[in-house]
Formats: sequence, C-alpha cells, structure tokens
Amino acid sequence: MKIRAPYNLPAEKEDDLRYLIRLEWWNLGFRLSIVVALFLVLGSSQAMKAAWYEDMLALLPPIAFLIAMRFRSRVPDESYPYGYQRATVIAFLCSAVALALLGSYLVLDSAIKLIKAEHPSIGAIELFGETVWMGYLMVAALVYSVIPPFIIGRLQQPAATKVHEKTVFVDAKMSKADWMTGLAGVVGVLGVGLGFWWADAVAGAIIGLDVTKDGFRNVGEAVGDLLDRRPQFTSGSKPEYLSERLEAKLKEQDWIKDVAIRLREEGHVFSGEAFIVPKSDDNLTRRIDEVADFLTDYDWRIYEVVVTPVPSLRAPLKTES
Repeated sequence: MKIRAPYNLPAEKEDDLRYLIRLEWWNLGFRLSIVVALFLVLGSSQAMKAAWYEDMLALLPPIAFLIAMRFRSRVPDESYPYGYQRATVIAFLCSAVALALLGSYLVLDSAIKLIKAEHPSIGAIELFGETVWMGYLMVAALVYSVIPPFIIGRLQQPAATKVHEKTVFVDAKMSKADWMTGLAGVVGVLGVGLGFWWADAVAGAIIGLDVTKDGFRNVGEAVGDLLDRRPQFTSGSKPEYLSERLEAKLKEQDWIKDVAIRLREEGHVFSGEAFIVPKSDDNLTRRIDEVADFLTDYDWRIYEVVVTPVPSLRAPLKTES
C-alpha cells in the first residue's frame, strides 16, 4: 500500500495558522464567559433563552477547529493512507447540523408563544440591599455578549482567509450573528419592559431565523466538501478556478497534447488528479514526475496531485475552461 507523504504548510502559513489557533482559544474563552453571564440572568425571557442557546452552540466551531488541529499534525498511516485532513470538515458538519436543528426549534417555539399570546414577565431581585429589575441585568449581560464577538469576528475573517480555513471563516460569520443576536435580545427585553409583550417572542424568532440560516448554509458547505465538490474560495461564494489555470500552464509544454485536471478540497488543502495525453512516450516517467512536482509547488494549498498518462480524454474527464 502506498501511503501519502506528510503535508507541511509553508513557514509563513504555519505562523498564520498558529495565530489563528491562538485567536480561537481567545474566542472560546470569551464565549464561555458569555454563556455563564447569560445563564446567571436568564429568567423567562424568550429572547434571552434564544441568545443563550445560540451562544452555547457557538462554542462548537472553535472546539471542532481546535480538536481538528490536533489531528492535522498526524501523518498518514496504513489505516488512513490519505491522512487526516478532512477532520475539520467532519467536525464542522456536526456543529452545522446542531446549529440548524436548534435554529428551527427556536423559530417554532417563538411562533407557538406568539400564537398563544403568552405574556412573559421579567421580575426583580435584591442586589446589595436594593431591588433591581432583572431586565437591567439582562441588558448588561447582552451588551457584554456583543463586544467580544464584534472584535474577534473582525480578526477571524482575514486570518482564516490567509490559510484557507473555512471552519474559522464561517465562525467569523457566526460571531457576527452572535453580536446581532445580542442586540436583538436587548430590544426584546426592553420591549417587554415597555409593555410590548410580543417583543420578546419576536426577538426570539428573529434570532432563531438567523441561527437556522447559518446552520443550513454551513451544512451545505460541509456536505459539498465531503462530496468532493470543486474547490471554492474561502467565502464559498464562487468556485476556485485553480484547475483551469493549471491546465493552461501544462498545455504550454510542447510534449503535452491535452490535459484535464480535477481537484477537491480536504480541509484547507486541495488534492486531485491530472490526466495527460502525451504526444510521445519519450522520457515519459521523468516528465510525469516533473509535472507532479510542478503541480504541488504551484500553490501552497495543493497537497497532492496524481498524474496519469492517458491515450485520450474521454468526455467525463474533459473540463470546460
């Protein structure tokens, strides 16, 4: 059995990844503190519960990323000859499914409360000898829940783009959803305080819709990677046209008659196959080795491309430029 060689990031990218790991540790620590802060003032507010549930689930992406980074350094072996690069995608899929299910539950639960016209009540507590309306404490906790995600989310996106790390890139979007959720929660709590009983449930429903949208979008992204969809930019907004650029480069070589390349994502790296129609068999094995080296050196994200000489390109192998 032929086992893959270990994959090593370029030195500068390794530094970028270490920075990203440190950032996710900070992110995890702040999110834990937010979960505790919201739990202490949870009460019966639907908006507060929705914000707390979302922040609980927001712990999953950084945890999944940090666990996957431990597997990333493992070298391929006989049991896993292709390596452990997909560990991040698997962990990401699990957290995305949980996010989508919870968002759906929040929307349904808020809708039921609106239909039943349930009037939430926010009581008061004794604090340092004074009677304090719980709404003030809820708003304070929600305001705190806005600040760390707002700052960290702005740091995550450029850092994740540098190393093509989709889990953290999407986590940056979740950070944006978190601080927007916090603001929606503030509106819901203050609305109840002003006598608008429906404000709390509406805020919970808005939070639930945002969570559901993020969840299903992330599920689609993770499933696409697991199904070996062609590589996408980190944002997932459009395909990565790396295959076409590589084909154009190889067609410039005088010994190559035609070529077709297909790539897939494995975490933050790409792998695939190159099918080459040679004009002759002269020094073919040496030329194939040179092409393989050229392809893996062309872009730091390329882990491995298996080069195969073929007599012709059948229709299924031919790509469109």
